Amino acid sequence: MPEIAIELTYEKIIEAASKLSEDDKERLFFSLNKDYANALDAIRKEAWKSHKQGESVGLRDLK
Repeated sequence: MPEIAIELTYEKIIEAASKLSEDDKERLFFSLNKDYANALDAIRKEAWKSHKQGESVGLRDLK
């Protein structure tokens, strides 16, 4: 299969990214920044573990 090459400038990439929805921007950020994605996953797992152990606080109880 033949290869297709296109030239993208940094400005074109930024322009395209600015048109993404907030959810897609977040997905793009975490797909490009694996360390942040891994850290967020670790925080999520720890929070879920605390919740299962009854150590979490409901949002309504936060003041």
